Amino acid sequence: MHPDIVIPLINAEIKSYTLFTVLGALVFAATALPPLRRAGLKPHRALALMTAMAAAFLIGARLWNVAVNPNAYGGALKWHTLRLTGLSMYGGLLGAALALFIWVRLTRAQPLTLLDAMVLPTALAFALARVGCYLNGCCYGLPTHTAWGQEFPIKNSIQETINTLLPISGIPLPTKRYPTQLFELALALIGLIPALLLGRKMKPGSRFLLYGAWFSASRLAILPLRSLPYDDIVKNTIYPALYLTLTILGAAALVITNRKRTPT
Repeated sequence: MHPDIVIPLINAEIKSYTLFTVLGALVFAATALPPLRRAGLKPHRALALMTAMAAAFLIGARLWNVAVNPNAYGGALKWHTLRLTGLSMYGGLLGAALALFIWVRLTRAQPLTLLDAMVLPTALAFALARVGCYLNGCCYGLPTHTAWGQEFPIKNSIQETINTLLPISGIPLPTKRYPTQLFELALALIGLIPALLLGRKMKPGSRFLLYGAWFSASRLAILPLRSLPYDDIVKNTIYPALYLTLTILGAAALVITNRKRTPT
């Protein structure tokens, strides 16, 4: 892992997670601007929309994390901190979607076209953020003896102590963990292929629905391998139900949107 990256020219260190999160934001802006302009937004309006969605994403991601992981707050980590930690993806997406909804209502823009324009930028930003997680050594998966496992720095002192002990059987506990950051990164990029290729042949909004269903299904598939500090009801009930519901709704909406009407 490389939690700190040295910048040679200025001989300075920067956190890998921070670096790739910022890169993700810049890539999002660069790849979202052209399709937003094709959708009829002038550059200053497109930048204003992206700024509003970015702010809403951070707020939503923080509030969602406070709701599902309240035990993480109250000590060194505060709910109002500006640090890029303690953020939950779907809370951020909900916040960004709310900002987009308000924008559409105020400007009377075409929501489906705007949603389609956000697919590629969002996927690329997410992939870069997962690179940052991997290099930082956070968001890893459960322990495993399989060939997929990789060594990650254990930042929890209790977990580190447990991992040094031998179980009753005398077989050492696994020290390697699933690199779920890379699994999520790969699936996020793979999902772009059908979304971008098939979406062009479908009605507006189809690209967003197709990728949204794929992304939620991918999260559901990887969920059993993730190491989450949440309560069991969140890990075993709320998140699976959320991912499954979004997958089914996205697929159903995609079919309904592109269903050909029969002549009367």
